[in-house]
Amino acid sequence: METFKIILLTVAVCVQEGNGVDTSKPQISKDQWFEPFYTGEKIQLGCNMPGDGWKYDWYKASETLITDPTFTINSASLSDTGVYHCKAKRGDFSVDSETLQVRVEDNTPKPDIRKDQWFEPFYTGEKIQLGCNIPGDGWKYDWYKDSKHLITDPTFTINSASPSNTGVYHCTAKRGDFSVNSETLQVRVEERPQPELSIESEWKTFYPNEKVTLKCSINSNEWGYEWFKDGHQLSGNREISFPGNTLSIRSAKASHSGQYTCRGKHRARTLVTTRTTGALRLNIYDNTPKPDISKDQWFEPFYTGEKIQLGCNMPGDGWKYDWYKDSKRLITDPTFTINSASPSNTGVYHCKAKRGDFPVDSETLQVRVEERPQPELSIESEWKTFYPNEKVTLKCSINSNEWGYEWFKDGHQLSGNREISFPGNTLSIRSAKASHSGQYTCRGKHRARTLVTTRTTGALGLHIYDNTPKPDISKDQWFEPFYTGEKIQLGCNMPGDGWKYDWYKDSETLITDPAYIIHSASPSNTGVYNCKAKREDFSVDSETLQVQVQERPQPELSIESEWKTFYPNEKVTLKCSINSNEWGYEWFRNGTRLSGNREISFPGNTLSIRSSKASHSGQYTCRGKHLKRTPVTTRKTEALQLNIYVDTPKPHIRKDQWFDFFYTEEKVQLGCNIPGDGWKYDWYKDSETLITDPAYIINSASLSNTGVYHCTAKRGDFSVDSETLHVRVQARPPAVLSLETELSDIMSGNILTLRCNVSDSRQWSYAWFENGQRLNGSADMFKVTATEETIKSEFKCQGIRTERPLYSALSEGFTANNIILKRKILLAISGCLVCCIVILIIGCLVLRITRKPEKKETVPEDLFFSMADSKNKTASPLKEYMDNSPTEMEECEEKEELVTDLVSAVHVDGVIKDEDSPAAEANGLTSFKGI
Repeated sequence: METFKIILLTVAVCVQEGNGVDTSKPQISKDQWFEPFYTGEKIQLGCNMPGDGWKYDWYKASETLITDPTFTINSASLSDTGVYHCKAKRGDFSVDSETLQVRVEDNTPKPDIRKDQWFEPFYTGEKIQLGCNIPGDGWKYDWYKDSKHLITDPTFTINSASPSNTGVYHCTAKRGDFSVNSETLQVRVEERPQPELSIESEWKTFYPNEKVTLKCSINSNEWGYEWFKDGHQLSGNREISFPGNTLSIRSAKASHSGQYTCRGKHRARTLVTTRTTGALRLNIYDNTPKPDISKDQWFEPFYTGEKIQLGCNMPGDGWKYDWYKDSKRLITDPTFTINSASPSNTGVYHCKAKRGDFPVDSETLQVRVEERPQPELSIESEWKTFYPNEKVTLKCSINSNEWGYEWFKDGHQLSGNREISFPGNTLSIRSAKASHSGQYTCRGKHRARTLVTTRTTGALGLHIYDNTPKPDISKDQWFEPFYTGEKIQLGCNMPGDGWKYDWYKDSETLITDPAYIIHSASPSNTGVYNCKAKREDFSVDSETLQVQVQERPQPELSIESEWKTFYPNEKVTLKCSINSNEWGYEWFRNGTRLSGNREISFPGNTLSIRSSKASHSGQYTCRGKHLKRTPVTTRKTEALQLNIYVDTPKPHIRKDQWFDFFYTEEKVQLGCNIPGDGWKYDWYKDSETLITDPAYIINSASLSNTGVYHCTAKRGDFSVDSETLHVRVQARPPAVLSLETELSDIMSGNILTLRCNVSDSRQWSYAWFENGQRLNGSADMFKVTATEETIKSEFKCQGIRTERPLYSALSEGFTANNIILKRKILLAISGCLVCCIVILIIGCLVLRITRKPEKKETVPEDLFFSMADSKNKTASPLKEYMDNSPTEMEECEEKEELVTDLVSAVHVDGVIKDEDSPAAEANGLTSFKGI
């Protein structure tokens, strides 16, 4: 079924499109259309679209209004102004109409009522013609007289006026259901009147600010009025106006006094006037008095049963007097009497004089009616007990000044003296004593009616101490010293009530309060404090209290070592120093608070890193935290940068002038260094500890210094070993000093010849020393002339060269002593012996030659000078002879023994001491050994 409906609808649409039918717009219609509409008018619009089934939506601008074929505004307003249109809809199809501009204006004009040849009043028989008009189309005009409908026409005409035409006329403009009334118009038809002048009141004299009205009476409204004062015409101003037939003085002044007259003047026919009225005298006073309120036998207060009589009077006529109590109207009469007063008559009374609209109030009068009072006795202070020398004031209170006072102590009436006085309603003790203690009472005595007294008050006990204590100054959480930022709270207390407490610092007044609180202390708060308890003129000082405020300590952060950078596994100790044991410590790295763990601990005032790592590097700070006052901390230290390297380098071992081997007596210098401060260096040779120093110096090397060396860098408990270094030391080549003397030197007898020799393959020069002083000369031979000094000197020699080794070992020392003299003696003896030997040899040779040798025997060669040639080592004929002649040799041996004995004797005398010196050769002769 639904499918069939869709097919039919589709066919209908296709048919419509096939027929080419155009869709028209809805027709918007207007009922009684005006341009513009005025507020309050009815606006009705209609919407129509050919065909059935349409619904109509109304729009103002784009705002949806209603759905209806008709849109009606029953009472138009300014907000209805706008562009309207309707939309015809059926199903999902809609068509918009043309737009329609609606304009509504607020200021609806009144119809203009027109008068032709207008007179006020008209006189009988005259023509009266009125017209009515309002802008716009479609208006109809209704005429009314005294609200009675007359005709419907734009014009209303009375061709022959009569008094019956007198009345109020107006017209009404209408279109549709909307109407607008014109102004009213008074039409009077009369005879010309005779004016009458009068004062609109019973009295002829007035007070300032009263309203004065004069009336000029003419029984016709066609007349205007002219007013005169003292013969001069008046004109309207802010003070005087002429409403209708009256002269109105809104607020009278004395200057308005004078002779007033008036006359009528025709409004339409300006030359027509009435006769002038008779003069009327107007008197206005300079000032307005208040009504006089009078009192007969007046008392303050009245007591119950007394008569109270009040009177009210105002100069002038026409006054009436109203009486008021507490703004409530009582009676209207010049006199107000209360024959028997009661407390209910208590109140504020005044009278009001009235005439016309002008009232004048009297002054107010307070009437109090009371029972005879019960005085109240009180101490003029919050406290009931007093100390010596305090001022004491007792007050006897009666709410009236008509009473005097009588005072009693312990039932006896008191009289004034130097200590006690009675000012006003008080009893004053200037300087209290313990003797003033007692039971005090008082009563009132009427000042005018002396026999009248009040009742006696109840007794008041007054207690005065014998001594004055000092205020108790208290301290809340007291510390010595306080630190900046801490709260200091002092209290002051004095037994009794009513005390005020002044606080002083170093005699300077601070505040008045039972407590003195410094919320955030600073060094400027340091001083001597005391409080003063005061009440009235009496004061007592407390003991003084010393308050000391110091800046929060500034800790000093330091590294407990000379070095600022560390290597892995070193122990690091930071110290936070405060000169006090009352502080704990908080530690921070890069602004973050640290807590203890396996690596970092906080013993005492230190931060200890047991085994440092690179991750421990950073900005370290610390501050103290008070052990007892936990909120109190010191200032933070300046940041200390802790640097810990990633790796640990080995110490660098340094060699100064390094050689593969050193010679004895050469200087060997080794250095040890590792980056950073605080290091100590231990030196080791073959694991044997030597010294602790950055440098290890062997000033004169010896063979024992040969070995393997290394250093250990230490700081604290941390140490690092260097690489090892091999040091080798060799002995210097030895220098041998020998004494060599030639035959010529021996014969001359005063010259010693010394020779120095270093037996290695190097080329040497030589240095000679006498008694440690170097001598000139660099040859290997050195001759010394024998003198008294030189024979006692010690000589040494040393090989020297320009390359290493620069010098050899120093030779053994040689001392000449008396060798020269003894040598001469030896030479003399030797000469004799030589001669004998020569003779003997010659004899032996002769015997050799002449005798045939039997047996060859070996003869020692070192007893006498050898006859052998030192160069070719060939045997001489003499030697051969001796070898072949044992007999002769035996004889020679005997002689040789003799010579040997002589030589031995020379040795025994110490002539030749250097027996180890090798013998030197000279010219084929061999010297004695050691010479």
